[in-house]
Amino acid sequence: MRIPACILFFVFGVLTPVSASIAEDVRSADAKRVLATIAGDANRLADLLSEQLRYGHADGRVQTKEDFLAAVRSNQMRYEAYDYEELQITPTDDNVAILSGRASLRVRMGEQQFAFRLRFLAVWRHEGTAWRLFVYQSAQLPATTTK
Repeated sequence: MRIPACILFFVFGVLTPVSASIAEDVRSADAKRVLATIAGDANRLADLLSEQLRYGHADGRVQTKEDFLAAVRSNQMRYEAYDYEELQITPTDDNVAILSGRASLRVRMGEQQFAFRLRFLAVWRHEGTAWRLFVYQSAQLPATTTK
């Protein structure tokens, strides 16, 4: 009797309990990051970012933690929506996890609203007692791209 692969994955799991826990912790930290960014709450966001953060935007700008927090505080660009279309979390060891995927964003700059899609790659690192965003890079997708 052949056992379907999906049942084997369900019974034995694709992730070990430790890596599953890491993935859940990183997913939770990233959800807090997205919510704090949408809320424009730089104080909450600061606790989720590494002191060594390098945040690469789709337009080529790279910001440090302080640069990124200053931009959030300035309110010049407000994130209104950040919806994942695809999301993978890959723990590489007990202290590092890679988050990648595709997202749809909506931002407001002054009176203008922009919607766009991007691919992203983020590295989360466990620092002290918390997961913090260490590196982020995104690339804007053409409006017609579905994959």
